[in-house]
This record gives sequence, structure tokens and C-alpha cells, in this order.
Amino acid sequence: MVLAASSLTEPFEQLAEEFERRYPHVRVRLNFAGTQQLRVLLEQGLPADVVATANALHMRALGHRGLVSQPELFARNRLVLVVLRGNPAGIGGLADLTRPHRLVLAASSVPAGGYARQVLSNLEAYFGQDFSESVLKNLVSEESNVKSVLMKVVMGEADAGFVYATDVVAVSDDSLIVVPIPTPANVTADYYIARVAAEANQALARDFIDFVLSPEGREVLSSYGFE
Repeated sequence: MVLAASSLTEPFEQLAEEFERRYPHVRVRLNFAGTQQLRVLLEQGLPADVVATANALHMRALGHRGLVSQPELFARNRLVLVVLRGNPAGIGGLADLTRPHRLVLAASSVPAGGYARQVLSNLEAYFGQDFSESVLKNLVSEESNVKSVLMKVVMGEADAGFVYATDVVAVSDDSLIVVPIPTPANVTADYYIARVAAEANQALARDFIDFVLSPEGREVLSSYGFE
């Protein structure tokens, strides 16, 4: 059983398939959710062998409770702004986020939501000290994971949202306009993977982690836009 942040859905589905081909006797079960939800599940005793998070904070908390062992950094990500194609709110760039529109973010307890709010704060160096506050007045929904933010925009239930750059790679149509964030204002999302300490499949969990960290695993992650 592998618990993984929702932004890892597509690469981990491929990694699981390739791992099963390498180990025909093994079946990998995947459970995707917001990192904060994964932490709660483990704290409540959900059986799992491996956990992969979208930040260090929740992984450290799990480590302090003795629930995971040997967390390792395995990928990095960055944020982008996505705008609904057709742009009904007239958002041509980041500065336009102060205009009335329907903004959706992940909740502040979700790594992507925390990163988005940090980006808005960082953008005050470009657009003035009230920028973040003005933008957040347009917030209409806070989601439990970053995939939900993406879907709100794709389905036209929101005009704009902050998601990971890798989330856009997984969208096959042209329903979105992607607005990049200046590198000095952006944040780096660090992804960590670890064995769940209490489980019996320690050797197999180590094999899966080693596969993710291998050149083949890193190639899969890179193909989905992870650094």
C-alpha cells in the first residue's frame, strides 16, 4: 500500500505498473489524497507501507511520532496560475488577479494551498503590499487537494487557481491558459518518500522507494514535469 500526495497521481500510477512488471508477484495499491490527509490517515492507524508527501512539514511530523523512517527527498515542483480558456474574467496576467473573479485555492493546510499563499505574499514585491489581501478577496472555494483546484477551473466552476506545474502536464486538452510565476516569487515544493515504520513489508517498501529513486523512476517523474 502506497499513500501519495494527489499531485503524484499520474507518475505514481505509471511507476506502480512498471514496478509490478519488475516484481510479478507484487500488487501495488495506491491511495492518493492531500498530504495533510495522508498524515491523518497514518496517525489514525491506516495500514500502509510507503508514504510520499508534497512537503517536509507533514513528513517531519510523522517522523517525530515514529510513524515513518528515513524520509528521502525524491522530487521538486513549482506553482503556476491556471486560467479558464476563454478567460471570462479578463485575467491576462498575475496583476489582474485583483480584478473581480472566482479564485480557487487548496486550503491553507494543504501544501499547495500554503505555497499559493506564500506566492501571493511574494508577489507583493511586484504589485504592492496590498496585493495578496486584494487577491484573496476573490477566493470562492478552498479545496482539500490540488487536483480539485485544477478540476474547478477546467469545469468552469472557477476562473483561476494556483496548481503545480506538473498538474498542467496531465491535462490533455487546451482548456487552460497557463500563467507562469516569476522565479524569485515562486516557491519550491519538496517531495519526500519514506517507509511506514510499523508495517511488515519493510524490504518490499525499500524496493519500491529504491525504484522511485532509480534513474528509471526519475525519468518517469521527469516526464510529468517534476524536477
